[in-house]
Amino acid sequence: MAEITFTIDGKPVDCPSGSTILAAADAAGIYIPRMCYHPDLSFVGDVIWADAVYQVETTIAGEKPGMSAGTEAQCNLCLVEVEGQPEPVNSCNTPAESGLIVRTDTKEVVRRREQSLSKLLADHPHACLTCAQKAGCSLTDCSSNVPVEERCCVLLGRCELEKVSSYIGVPGDTPKYIPRKRARAEDDPLFERDYNLCIGCLRCVRICTKLHGHDVLGAVWMNDRARVGTLARGGLKDAQCRFCGACVEVCPTGALRDREGVSAVRRDSPLPCEANCPAGIDIPGYVRSVAAGRYREALDIVRSRVPLPGILGYVCFRPCEDACRRGEIDQPTAICDLKRYLADTVSDTDSPPVQRHPNTGRNVAVIGAGPAGITAAYYLNILGHHISLFDGESEPGGMLRYGIPDYRLPPEVLDRDINILRSLGVSFHMSHRFDSEQTIDELKSKAFDAILIATGVSLSKVLPLEDSDLDGLYAGLQFLKSAKQSREPQLDGQVVVIGGGNVAIDAAMTAVRLGASTVHMVCLESRDEMPAHSWEITQAEEEGVEIHPCWGPKRFVSEGRRISGIELKRCTGVFDEQGRFNPQYDENESKHISADSVILAIGQQGDLKPLSHIAGLPKGPGNTLKVDEQFSFGPQGIFAAGDLIRGPSSVVEAVADGRRVADVIDKYLGGEGLADFDSVSTEQDMPEVDVSSDQFQKPRHVPQTMDPAERKTGFSLIQKTLSEREAKSEAQRCLQCYLRQRITPIVLPPERWQPLNEDAVDSVPEVEGVFQLLNAEKKAVRITGTPNMGRDLRECLENPGEAEWFIWEEDPMYTKRESELIQKHLQKYGELPTTGGGDDDLDDLF
Repeated sequence: MAEITFTIDGKPVDCPSGSTILAAADAAGIYIPRMCYHPDLSFVGDVIWADAVYQVETTIAGEKPGMSAGTEAQCNLCLVEVEGQPEPVNSCNTPAESGLIVRTDTKEVVRRREQSLSKLLADHPHACLTCAQKAGCSLTDCSSNVPVEERCCVLLGRCELEKVSSYIGVPGDTPKYIPRKRARAEDDPLFERDYNLCIGCLRCVRICTKLHGHDVLGAVWMNDRARVGTLARGGLKDAQCRFCGACVEVCPTGALRDREGVSAVRRDSPLPCEANCPAGIDIPGYVRSVAAGRYREALDIVRSRVPLPGILGYVCFRPCEDACRRGEIDQPTAICDLKRYLADTVSDTDSPPVQRHPNTGRNVAVIGAGPAGITAAYYLNILGHHISLFDGESEPGGMLRYGIPDYRLPPEVLDRDINILRSLGVSFHMSHRFDSEQTIDELKSKAFDAILIATGVSLSKVLPLEDSDLDGLYAGLQFLKSAKQSREPQLDGQVVVIGGGNVAIDAAMTAVRLGASTVHMVCLESRDEMPAHSWEITQAEEEGVEIHPCWGPKRFVSEGRRISGIELKRCTGVFDEQGRFNPQYDENESKHISADSVILAIGQQGDLKPLSHIAGLPKGPGNTLKVDEQFSFGPQGIFAAGDLIRGPSSVVEAVADGRRVADVIDKYLGGEGLADFDSVSTEQDMPEVDVSSDQFQKPRHVPQTMDPAERKTGFSLIQKTLSEREAKSEAQRCLQCYLRQRITPIVLPPERWQPLNEDAVDSVPEVEGVFQLLNAEKKAVRITGTPNMGRDLRECLENPGEAEWFIWEEDPMYTKRESELIQKHLQKYGELPTTGGGDDDLDDLF
């Protein structure tokens, strides 16, 4: 496109032909005020006035239905003068032409901008904008006793209208705001609407139409103003809103804003779902790809952050869904089920989504083939190192293989993910038990450049009760492992499981499958406090497991050397006021449950015996290993990660640890880490939301599950994988919160803040005025009026405290005559008196 050159305020500006003056000014770093303009949106005058709009239940009929808004809807804040034009023009829709001479700051332009701003503010609360105490205001108590409805909203200090008003200057003749008592909507999911704060810029109307292709919001022209509302009566759901939040993002006031207490979308932060994922998977990216039918791309996005998409698709505990904003509307998007669909259906997944780096000649030993060790091995291999993976079991997987029942994680899914490592050349050394200091010495002697210990927490905790060695007593992990390997022990009669977590749930459901007639679960926590996930608890209860919350074991009951029951005591509290595990009991309330077998699933701990020869071994709670930020615990070149350092956690947290420690080890070996292993998604434009209203409003797709009566007879998979139709439909339920982050940031007026340093302070004149000191967040920490700003600011440099920025403005403290008298006195006495000082004129002044 051809370039043209013109001038703005005497500065030459180059821009593509077809640009508006305002767009060219923005590109050149020249600020022109604006309010209705937004770089991503069509001209405000292109909006078609609706017949009527609704502000909640209030109907507002328009005066010009079906007509274009035209120039009457413009805010007229972006006015500039163009040489040769009889009147100022709006720079937002005036094309730049070669040779134009544009002025942005003439007296006439300034006067007309002030008039336009005054008109906007007359219909918007603005008392706070001109308040002298605005910078330090608490937003609650008003020293000027301004009525609440006349004050600015909670966005004061970060409001676009406020910043533009400050730049232009609020005219002294701006009419006092008269409250109109317009509708407010505080019951909608995610967002609040306050039509008292709307200035009719129509940004929300235009962004909604641009993204959705149909109108949720509309506007009418009435009484010489634009009035905005929904095109259907009632709430946003009634208007078929998609809740993407784009309208909130472009709103220049608090008329549309995020509800307090709801996880918000921030431009420079991960989206809530992504932020809540320990592995940092680009969840919006892969969900978007599934919705578009780009399944291989979606799987590659997942695998760019985790090498075990199938495993996580089956057993991840879904923290992302806890943060999903769709859950505020009905139910979260089934993010984890989509991952499982991809892993189960996309073919040709043997090659990684990124190319393996050239061989480095470095050798790394990874001890422990659980999720942390496997993940670390995968990434270290991709980074070019030769990896030897050791484990004491005969097959890799750790607790994934030996602790999670087949009805949750089929072995073929586990093998499919692990076989990718085999295809990449990772060396597997199974049945190599890490059980003595000789193991580490042996590895050191084989010239490994780094060693990672990721052995997990393989030991079950025991109860400090007598007779804990009775026949019929089983440790949770060992019970599950035995059931996986040989479907043993065969049970009959009544079984009691002690514990309320994931392992306890699986032990109870496994006991059902091994022949128990009745299974009881006893836990200290209340039902709502149980560590197991609610859906797991529901599954167990569907299979007949009886849960006894708020009970703890008191003693085992036996007949000879065989368990015959357990006596319980009432638990009145699990944690103390500091949140520490400290159960409290009512010893006077007890009950007895008969039992033919008891399974103890009260937690796991690590095994540090193989490291006991290391002097000063840093131990954490639960027999874990303490490490620093570099996953090191002392010995050079030896690292630790996973549950061994954090205690029992989730699979996805272990996977996240594996990725992070791989990054650390690669840097230790001289590499650059995983900095370039970002998501493979390439879609960076702002696409329209091409989802029908009916499709968007569908409830969450719940995968089919086997009937409880049928499934408890064996270890077949409980839950099926979504079909393609279900997966694509489910992905289209996503609110597409990422759209807010793709909206171009609005250009704000240049900040008046200056850094509190010598160069900046030296530019301040030694005159009367007011200065503010601000902290790093640019919140006022001091406001001072002084007869000599330059001098007092230099004194502040000596002891700035938390101040990092300052602003100042000249503001005469005295009349011209008073200043003359003060100057006369200073010349005579050298200081100001606190009372009369012998000077008759100054006696009158003070």
